[in-house]
Amino acid sequence: MRTSMLFSKMQKGLSMVELLVALAISSFLILGISQIYIDNKRNYLFQQGQAGNQENSRFVLMLLQQQLDKTAYRRLHDDNMENAFKSATFNGCRAFVAGETIAAATALKAGEYGVCLRYQPAYKGEHDCLGNEITGVPEKPFTNTPPVVVRLVYLPSAGTLSCSRPDIAQSKSGELVSGLTDFRLEAGVGPADRSERKVSSFVALQDVAGRPIRALRFSILAGSDNTSLRTGDDSQARDRWIVLYPESKSAIEAADKGQIYQIARGNQTIRNLMP
Repeated sequence: MRTSMLFSKMQKGLSMVELLVALAISSFLILGISQIYIDNKRNYLFQQGQAGNQENSRFVLMLLQQQLDKTAYRRLHDDNMENAFKSATFNGCRAFVAGETIAAATALKAGEYGVCLRYQPAYKGEHDCLGNEITGVPEKPFTNTPPVVVRLVYLPSAGTLSCSRPDIAQSKSGELVSGLTDFRLEAGVGPADRSERKVSSFVALQDVAGRPIRALRFSILAGSDNTSLRTGDDSQARDRWIVLYPESKSAIEAADKGQIYQIARGNQTIRNLMP
């Protein structure tokens, strides 16, 4: 009887082995759940980064296409280009010769580059690249009006694309897009004879050398705001960009902190200058 009572008392509670097994199982469960949480968070941040890249790229492409559609527009279509767009100089733009509607931007801040565009507003109430209504547009159609000048520039140190109106006194620049790792513009130039309306080749803006610009090619390397999103050092988008633009290699690699990259490219002819 005494032995039986002692045996029954020894069977109460968990043994040390059972407790260790339970702790091991619970530890594996906690580790598994934690890993699932970490993976889901990483996947969420990756998707958010790519969504931000796509949004920035699409906005830049849409903005450039919209501005280039307006470039060289004349309210009087029988008016010659030299009369509609007279020679002029503006702060932050290379001097326009008569009839010219596209010119390279000159740097007002260290490293910035871009393009200046000219067009006549089509109707009263039209807005510029900053969203401001263009003033001085007559309500009567087919009436000549002074051209609008738009300056679009990329600042590498900030990764921003900005717009300004150098034809307006004390015009302030407005930031349109941020989060751009790199941005390139190439001009589609035609023959020196401006009567031949075709694109012969694409060159860097600084190499136009007086030839008429008939198209623009733009390339965007967008980078996510969040860093350390890649599992390794490799990035196909970054490496492909460096192949396209080898001169950007050192700057991009120095700024790389594990962001997610995306390349977007577009090509737009100046329809008001083409047949």
